[in-house]
Amino acid sequence: MAINYAFVLDNEGKMLDPTKAKKAWYLIRQGKAELVEEYPLIIQLNRTVPSSQINDDEIVLGIDDGAKYVGVALVQDCKTKNKVLFKAKMKQRQDVSAKMEERNDYRGYRRSHKRYRPKRFDNRFASKRKGRLPPSIKQRKQAILRVVKHLSKHIRLDKIILEDVSIDIRKLTEGEELYSWQYQESNRLDENLRKATLKRDDYTCQLCEVEDTMLHAHHIIPVRDGGADSIYNLITLCADCHNNKVDNNEYKYKDQLLTKIDGKELNLKPAMHVMQGKSWLREELSTMAKLEITTGGDTANRRIDYNIEKTHSNDAICITGLLPIDRLDIKGYFIKPLRKKRASKIDSLGDFKHRDVIRYIKRDGTTYLGYITALRVKNNKYNSKVCNFTTLDGEKTFRGYGLTNLTLVNRPQGLMII
Repeated sequence: MAINYAFVLDNEGKMLDPTKAKKAWYLIRQGKAELVEEYPLIIQLNRTVPSSQINDDEIVLGIDDGAKYVGVALVQDCKTKNKVLFKAKMKQRQDVSAKMEERNDYRGYRRSHKRYRPKRFDNRFASKRKGRLPPSIKQRKQAILRVVKHLSKHIRLDKIILEDVSIDIRKLTEGEELYSWQYQESNRLDENLRKATLKRDDYTCQLCEVEDTMLHAHHIIPVRDGGADSIYNLITLCADCHNNKVDNNEYKYKDQLLTKIDGKELNLKPAMHVMQGKSWLREELSTMAKLEITTGGDTANRRIDYNIEKTHSNDAICITGLLPIDRLDIKGYFIKPLRKKRASKIDSLGDFKHRDVIRYIKRDGTTYLGYITALRVKNNKYNSKVCNFTTLDGEKTFRGYGLTNLTLVNRPQGLMII
């Protein structure tokens, strides 16, 4: 069973070291603590803990910022071994642009019917101001800040490490220090170089021009013959071309492949697109704790070094740099930011409220975890109370299901954490 930690406060609100959930529930049963929140588990002790007794081991928050999903993790730098206290994956909203366009259509229709007012075309000063972030990007960064602020209320954040772009351009051009593994494993390619090679070649095999397949970064001049670990000696090949054609025949293809990459430059536009809003996010995070920056290449190297499965929350653990970690079987949470504006006409019905996280079990035993999107009373002789709910991943929506078949799991406030 996965380990779950509870955040702990004393009766004055001072943040203490987290404890295991089993012990937290024991303290609640004994009347020594009160439950503050269940997801994530937060308790408040009924006594005051002197400041001299509070542990000061550094707690680091790692953030794996992505367009669709964001990974967050809290790792404590303990004296004996590093401890993962919390990890989660947050799903970013993808509907903001569509809703902005819909709002624009409604506004345009309404304004076109105001015949008493002359048309105005140059009144969009707010959208043209310098340094403005598009709403679709800004809301993603604001969602990250909401999670960080929520965590900072219940646990001490000594340092925040944010992953910037997937590759470090400066390291590619200015060189980099060797990782510890490079002294023993001379044939292993640095992830920063591998990703840069694939990006430069547009994720396409440079021999057969296949795209959707397993791709390798191939050394044109073999390492065994002094070929450099450099983007100028690397090219993208599919697994079939690499293993069945070029491998052991490197010099047969050397001139052809060198011609392919001659003069080809790394396209930085995708990296620049990812950086939109990162400067604003950096400024905001730096006001909350000491901020450090890392890159996706470094994260990938750490993940490979310690043989950790690739997930968004595990990447956030690697971002902290507090490795190795003895146990990674920590409970992983799912976070979904909620809009402040509610679309539901009925906010509560029976024991349920709009946006409640519920569990529904079908007759065949299939279990769905979702949140209520609408509540209504059917216009029939029974006046049945029903709801619509959507699964947490947003893949399925169920309509018209009776409330008696549902079980309340959590009642979120602003952030859905489950």
